[in-house]
Amino acid sequence: MSEADYRRMGIEADAVVRLGMLLMGAGTSGYRVMRAMKRAARALGFDKLDLVVGIVQITSTFHRGNTFRTVISRQHNPAVDASRIEALEDLAHNRLYPGITAEELEAMLDDVEYRVRARWNRWYLALAAAVACAAFAVLNFFPPTAVAVVAVAAAAGQLTRGELHRRHVHQTGCVIAAAAVASLTFLGIATLLNWAGWADPHDFTFGYVAAVLFLVPGFPLFSSLIDLARFDFEAGLPRLAYAFTVISTATFTVAMISWATELNPIPGTPRVTAAWSVAAAIASFLGVAGFAFIFNSSRRMVLVAATVGMVANCLRLVVLHAGATEYFAALVGGFVVGLLGAAAAKWALLPRITTTVPAAVIMVPGATMYRAVYDLNAGAMDQALANTATGMLIVLSIGAGLIFARLLTDPNWTFGHFIDFSPEAEDWQAQRGYD
Repeated sequence: MSEADYRRMGIEADAVVRLGMLLMGAGTSGYRVMRAMKRAARALGFDKLDLVVGIVQITSTFHRGNTFRTVISRQHNPAVDASRIEALEDLAHNRLYPGITAEELEAMLDDVEYRVRARWNRWYLALAAAVACAAFAVLNFFPPTAVAVVAVAAAAGQLTRGELHRRHVHQTGCVIAAAAVASLTFLGIATLLNWAGWADPHDFTFGYVAAVLFLVPGFPLFSSLIDLARFDFEAGLPRLAYAFTVISTATFTVAMISWATELNPIPGTPRVTAAWSVAAAIASFLGVAGFAFIFNSSRRMVLVAATVGMVANCLRLVVLHAGATEYFAALVGGFVVGLLGAAAAKWALLPRITTTVPAAVIMVPGATMYRAVYDLNAGAMDQALANTATGMLIVLSIGAGLIFARLLTDPNWTFGHFIDFSPEAEDWQAQRGYD
C-alpha cells in the first residue's frame, strides 16, 4: 500500500470512529455502536473492523488487505440524547451504500451533529422532571400535598442541573448539586407546611427519593445489563459502573441532607382502590413521558414510550397486588416493556432503546431506596444492606425482562449475527430499516 493510500485509510477510519463516538456519546448500547461502525467500515471498503467500546472510549483496528490502522478515541462527559440516537441509527441503517467516501460520511455526520440539538429548553425540562417525579409519588401512594411538593422540588433540582451543565461543571458536581437542591427544597416546603399546620408530617415520609428520581441514569443502567447479557463486558461494565456512581452520588447526597432531619417511620401501603388504579395509569403515562422529555426525545418518541410504559407498569402493578413478589412483578413489567417496545419501535421506525428505557425507568423501586437511606441514617446497617440488595434485585429483574424480550424479538442479537464484510454476502436493500 502506498503512503497516499495509507493516509487515505486513516481519514476513512477517523470518519467511522466519529460515527461511533457520536452514538456512544448519545447513550446507546455498545452493541449498537459496534454494528453502526461496522456498517460504515464495510461501506468504505474495509475488510474487517475489531472494536472495543466502553462508555467514554472506543479502541478500533481497521483492516484492509495486509494493512491495518488502530484508532483510539475518548470523550469525558457521557450524555443521553434520544433524538441523536434516532438520527445516527437512520444514517447507519438507511443512508450508507457501497463505495461511500469519507467526505460524504463526514458531511452526513456534520448534518446530524449540528442539526440535531436539544429540543426542549430548561423550563420544559424542569416541567418534565416535575411531572415524572410527581407521577412516581402518585404510584407510591403520596397524598396530593406531598405530590405537589415533590414536583416543585424536582423542578428546582432539574433547573440546577441544567444550569451547571450549561456552565460545563463536571457531571458528579451536577448530580450532587441537583440532588441537594431538590432535597433542600422538599425539606423547606414540607417544614413550612408542617409549621403552618396545613399538612401531616407523615405525608412527607420518603419524598426525598421521589424528588431526585429524575437523576436516575436509565440509559446507561439498562443498556449495561443488555450488553452484559451478551457477555460484552468491555461495554457493559463501564456503563454499569457509571450508572452505579451516579445513583450512589445522588443517594449519598440525599442521605446526608435527610440525616439532619427527623425522619418519620414509613407508613403502611394504603388500600388499592378503583380511583387509585385510574390515577396510577395516568401517572404511569405522564411519568414515562416526563423521563422521555428529559432524554431529549421527540414528541413521537414521547407518545410511543409513554403508551408502552403505561401498559407495562399497569400490568406490573396488577401482578404485584395479586400477591406476586416485587421481583416477579418487575420481571413481568420489563418483559412487557421489551415486547411492546420492540413492536412499537418497528411500527414507528424508532430505535428500540428510545421506547424501552423511558418506559422502564418508572419501575425503579423508589420506596426501597428510601428504606435503605432511612436505615442507613438510623444506624441499622443490616436493614440498609438488605434494602439495597432488594432494590438491586428489582432493577436486575426489570433488566432480565428486557433481555428475555430481546431474545424473542431480535434475531440478530439472539444469534450473535455481526456485520458480514464479504461483498457477495451483503444485500444492502434487504437490510434497510432498524434491526
